[in-house]
Amino acid sequence: MMTPTLGSHCCVCDIGDERALVHVELAGGGRATLCGSHALMHRRADARPGSESELRALLRDRRDRPDRREDGDELGDALAAAFGRERRAADRRRP
Repeated sequence: MMTPTLGSHCCVCDIGDERALVHVELAGGGRATLCGSHALMHRRADARPGSESELRALLRDRRDRPDRREDGDELGDALAAAFGRERRAADRRRP
């Protein structure tokens, strides 16, 4: 399904390291060049884009999404409660 490419760039992030690039099949029968990270994201995605522009939209930088830390996190809350300063005895706290 994916084969290494030579001398191209990832169509999503523009990485040009030839060792990290692969071709992927698009829904319309075309091919696009992706880095390994974006190829993995493409392989795991439910949607099958038919063009490079659709591929870029699907795999856009997730760091642009809003921060979710303020929404709360059950696991984070449990870890904070288990290992937070308030759980340590006064004599076992680090200075």
